[in-house]
Amino acid sequence: MKKTKNAFMKYKNYIYYSLIVLLLFSTITYAATSTEETTPFDFNEKVVASTLKLASGGSGSSDTEPNQTIENDADQANPQQPTNLDKPQKELQEQPHDQQKPEPEPQNKPMEKPGTTTPNAKPNSNDKNTAPADGNTAPALGKPKPNAKPDIEIVDVADQQNRYFTTNITNNETVTSPLYNVNVNHLDDTLIPQEMNVKLNGKKLDDYQGVIMLTEGTNDIQFQVIYKQTNNKLLRVSQSYRVMLNAHDIVITTQLKDQTVNEESLTFTATATQGELDAKLTVFVNNKELKPLAGSAYKATLAEGKNTLKLTAQRHGKKADQTYTVIYEKEKIAISLKTDLKDQQANGADFSFYAKATANEVDVPLRITVNDQLVKSSDSTNYHVQLSNGTNIIKLVGQYKGEQLERQYTITYNDPNENENPQVDPDAPKLVTDLKSGSKVKGDIKTINVWPVTASGERIRGKNVQVQVNGENIPFTWDDSVKTSYKLTLRTGQNTVTIKVWDDEGRTVTETFTVTSVAPAEDGVIGQVTISLEASVLGIPYLIKPTKMDIHQGQRGSYILDQLLRNNGFTYGKTGNLDSSFYLRDVSKPGMLNNVAIPDDLWEVVEKVSTTSNREAYSPDSLSEFDFANGSGWMYSVNGDYPNYGFSDAYFLEGDVVRVRYTLHYGKDIGGHDSSGTSDANWDKEW
Repeated sequence: MKKTKNAFMKYKNYIYYSLIVLLLFSTITYAATSTEETTPFDFNEKVVASTLKLASGGSGSSDTEPNQTIENDADQANPQQPTNLDKPQKELQEQPHDQQKPEPEPQNKPMEKPGTTTPNAKPNSNDKNTAPADGNTAPALGKPKPNAKPDIEIVDVADQQNRYFTTNITNNETVTSPLYNVNVNHLDDTLIPQEMNVKLNGKKLDDYQGVIMLTEGTNDIQFQVIYKQTNNKLLRVSQSYRVMLNAHDIVITTQLKDQTVNEESLTFTATATQGELDAKLTVFVNNKELKPLAGSAYKATLAEGKNTLKLTAQRHGKKADQTYTVIYEKEKIAISLKTDLKDQQANGADFSFYAKATANEVDVPLRITVNDQLVKSSDSTNYHVQLSNGTNIIKLVGQYKGEQLERQYTITYNDPNENENPQVDPDAPKLVTDLKSGSKVKGDIKTINVWPVTASGERIRGKNVQVQVNGENIPFTWDDSVKTSYKLTLRTGQNTVTIKVWDDEGRTVTETFTVTSVAPAEDGVIGQVTISLEASVLGIPYLIKPTKMDIHQGQRGSYILDQLLRNNGFTYGKTGNLDSSFYLRDVSKPGMLNNVAIPDDLWEVVEKVSTTSNREAYSPDSLSEFDFANGSGWMYSVNGDYPNYGFSDAYFLEGDVVRVRYTLHYGKDIGGHDSSGTSDANWDKEW
């Protein structure tokens, strides 16, 4: 033991120094072999900005509304041509990629043939700034990777309507056909679409061409669009939906719901389908069978109190039924109003009237405004006001124990001393519309189009247009680079429609119109429409000659078309349904094309411009999209104008003339190409 201790004491200094040297060597080795690494920015990283509502939306979050995610990134640029989802689309060879415009496509155009477009365009391999497809940019050899992510701008969307893009998908709807056609409408012209990705049940659809093949049961669909902003940063917008496919069972589709109403009559539509085929539907109101007015339109007379509406459908041994409870409560007017006001034309600017409201023999104070300016009276009954030149709106509002009375009157005054040709700002926007002031409408629905442009002739889109009916804002039905369409819901009597347009510099133009709505007859008929089925481009003027059809209150154009085809022995194929996204895909009847004779001058042009064409590629018993050429399909016009929305969004009026026509090339041969929302012209001749 003593010898061991002496040996340790003799070499302890050497041991200490050896440990110090070993520690220093380990530290230097670790520092030399270590490099600083950071995780590169993942382009798929999501920043949730808000949960948006559907365009028809409510104000709170709901499990029936799609989720909207907005992201912004400056690290990638991948040019993307928007997809036309409801008409045959030109192939990429027909129009160079760098000239394609990211315009939304209308529902009136024939649907694109699969395989003719590429929704996810490939980056330019010659662009040195193009990032790899996975979103990561590899650092140069010998240089450390950057130690910071690019800035991500979170766009807070507080409004209820999606400001970037919309689709025709109805969230949480049940469909019976696995082929699900989708339209995407881009809303902001300042954002350039770069790429669109579609996922079905979490799996990316690499071959997406406007139609999604659903699987039986629940289908979760996500659309993600990447836009380039004016500052060249990228903005990513995602929206998710859920669609249920039930191709085996009978599915009943109707607008009915459990509700309380104040009107004795209830008008609704109802259909039943099993897969692509219709099922027999029977409707009962309080255990009594209700016959349809026409097609799938029904009108029920309710009893006061609780009413039970039962829908039963049967086909090949299968059965489905739905039951709804509708409570009819007669409107209880707690506040009565006595006034000599009415919609009228005044002879002078000085205007007097009286108005008094009572409830349970108690006077109810009224708040009265003229053109939004408060008016007072010394005795709370008689009023004297000064009218402005043009249209004046007088509003009366009274409240009593939770009950509210609201009335509105339109007083028109034309000042003879007012300059009939007032000076117009030459730089103000210009408004053109097919709405005529003083027109009468039988029924409560009227569709209109507006064509607003700047002073220099540039198109003003729907986001810079405000349409009001009796002071209520009306959202647009469809908006493209040519026109913006609206569906007006009117009240019986005189209605005031105001259209306001403004340009990016804040210059505005406002026009006011009066439209009178006439209530329908007891049977619900508001008039007749003349409708025909034509194939003049094939040398067949009419497959169905012009036929007059009754129009019922609130009836969609798709129901009238359905009745026309069935009455004349035709069957047809479609996408969507009679209430939403209806697109006529094909019609069939034995021997309908026995006398095809395409004009030679037309076929010469079609062959020249089409990607694929074959004069013999058709069946004598049917006529479908993509027959003869890749740009063929069905379109329709109303009074010579081709709408930019589908049949299920069309509401016809008394005297309308509707032509359902076959085209061989995107409507250019029948004068209907403008409905596509593009600036390409129709051909010089219409066949």
